[in-house]
Amino acid sequence: MLRRGHTLSASTAAYLEKVVVDDLSPGDKLPPERVLAENLQVSRTTIREALSDLEQRRLVTRTPGRGTVVAPRSANATALLETMSADAEEDHVAELRMLIEPQVAGLAADRATASDLVALESILASTHTGLNPTESLAQDVAFHMQLARAARNPLLVSLCQLSAGWVQTVRARSHATREGRRNSYNGHRDILEAVRANDHDQAVAAMTAHLEEVVRLVERSNQ
Repeated sequence: MLRRGHTLSASTAAYLEKVVVDDLSPGDKLPPERVLAENLQVSRTTIREALSDLEQRRLVTRTPGRGTVVAPRSANATALLETMSADAEEDHVAELRMLIEPQVAGLAADRATASDLVALESILASTHTGLNPTESLAQDVAFHMQLARAARNPLLVSLCQLSAGWVQTVRARSHATREGRRNSYNGHRDILEAVRANDHDQAVAAMTAHLEEVVRLVERSNQ
């Protein structure tokens, strides 16, 4: 569903980005502009603006006569995913996240577009303490991945994909309690507020505090 509180093209771009990322694969073709406009009940101008946003972010390619196609993952990002091991010690991954993810949040505060904010707000709006642990965990991963995409660096997206797999069991423990789920929501809310304000330093600080809280929760659950 499109979020009308933002510009319509930003809401449309956020919706189409979710479709591209979650439902389609590289090389898949999107429906024609006319069909998208009819399905989403917006003008073709709005669709073109939204697709232009996705193209600038290298999520799709648009070619006259061929239409709009989901772009392949960058060669550098693909090589990173294929060469790095899927096995990692929890402590090492925690260190990696603490080094990388605060900077990702800072870059997102610098670079996030209106459609990024729509997507982040949508994820946060779908997150609440009433979710079960599996649902809450899925929203947690979605928020961090969307934040990485807002940083506009495909290598950082790949690193976040890797760390998401490495820390799946750790994240699951942190979401096993209502306290953990509440803290996750609060941390994401603080990060989003900083990103929305284009406050680089506060975004870094909010992500650092969020990750430190996750570490504390997991340590307590292990005792």
